[in-house]
This record gives sequence, structure tokens and C-alpha cells, in this order.
Amino acid sequence: MKKLIFAALFALTNFALAADNTGSIAGAADAGAQIVVTNLETGEITGIMAKCDGSYRAEGLKPGRYQIIEGGPHHAAREVGVSAGKESQVDLAPASKASKCKPHD
Repeated sequence: MKKLIFAALFALTNFALAADNTGSIAGAADAGAQIVVTNLETGEITGIMAKCDGSYRAEGLKPGRYQIIEGGPHHAAREVGVSAGKESQVDLAPASKASKCKPHD
């Protein structure tokens, strides 16, 4: 029983430490836009989609330099640094362009 409890605590500790070793990128984009986030050092690609209110968040990113491209009218590439335990803010579309979410029927 003690081994099982120790194993569970060890797993939770490792999970918490791993979460602290990553960062995120968040901001505003066109509602529903597809966003491609590329680690410039490793070439690893993460694809996400902006929510209906235009907000987006890419999580679990290793520290380093990233390129972000929105697949809509604001498709200019942007670069940003990601640090462990921090969130980098990058707005891909002006806040006034982000649409409001519609309530569900």
C-alpha cells in the first residue's frame, strides 16, 4: 500500500514539474481562425483554432522561439519567445475584429 501511495505522489510531482517546464501563447484572432504555432528550434508544429469569441491559447509549449501564423486575413507571421511557467501574449487580429459568441439555442 505504501508503494502505491508513493508511486501516485511521484507521478503527481513529475506531472507538476513537467507543467512548470512549459509555457503558453495566447491572444486574440479572427473567430474560428486556424492558427499554426511552430517551434523555430525544433520545427515542431502545433495547430489550434480560435474560439468563437476570437480568443486562442496554445499550451504545453517548450521554452524557445515560436512563429505564429493565423490562416485568415491576418496571416502575417509573428515571432515570440516562450518561457517556462509564463504566458506570452500575441494578438493576431485587432480586438475590435473578434466577434462575440452567440448563445446556444
